[in-house]
Amino acid sequence: MIYRIATYFLLLSMTFSGISLAQSNPDNVSPTPAILDGYSHFMFDFNHEVYRFIHEFGAGLAPQTPQAAPSQTDQGGGFGNIAINFVNEPLTLLSGLLIGDWATAWTATQRFGINSTVGVLGWYDTATDWGYPRQELDLGLVLCAYGVDAGPYLVLPFIGPRTARDAFTDVIVTNAILWTSMWMLLDPSSGLLAIAAAEAVEVVAEIAATRQIDSHAGKLEFSDYEAMRADYLAHRLDRCNGLRGIASDSGQD
Repeated sequence: MIYRIATYFLLLSMTFSGISLAQSNPDNVSPTPAILDGYSHFMFDFNHEVYRFIHEFGAGLAPQTPQAAPSQTDQGGGFGNIAINFVNEPLTLLSGLLIGDWATAWTATQRFGINSTVGVLGWYDTATDWGYPRQELDLGLVLCAYGVDAGPYLVLPFIGPRTARDAFTDVIVTNAILWTSMWMLLDPSSGLLAIAAAEAVEVVAEIAATRQIDSHAGKLEFSDYEAMRADYLAHRLDRCNGLRGIASDSGQD
């Protein structure tokens, strides 16, 4: 709960800062206020240490004998896949409908149906094995295509690089979906321990799902702050430019 409240407060502050600093500026990122720039550098270093520990800890648990390389169609199961199925696929569907990208929206619908059933609620990415590769589309890109300002650049705890526009949409939408799902499944008479456990699971799912909204951003390494910033912003601008034609065509229909 503390993590979520702090994140909301920060996102609201950054969003209003971005709006005041940028007017009709979807291409270029607004100058980052000094306090937010310091925060982003701190979170960059924090994320670097967190993921360095996770990687080292995981390497220590891995078997020491050589393992065969997985095939391209080897879709291992995992909790992260469920988060992607119940958050990222509906988000891609919604974004596709809003931008008029019907093919992407239909693919997300098919993937959700396949993985929710044959893929055991999404534990396995069966849809990819069946020839339906994952398509990524989010509300930040939709807003960018329609000309909404990017706002300042920032780094979120555990999640990584974002602009204020992308951070606000990613976190709010992810929480809305997960909160709704969690409280629909949780018995209203549940005790404090059950509620705390559900809250912990929801926070982990939130981080996993939000990191995967843009898988390119999720794969960027926390080794060079400026290099990560340049890579992320160039990637998002390239995606946004590719969607502007679709948005324009949709608006004319």
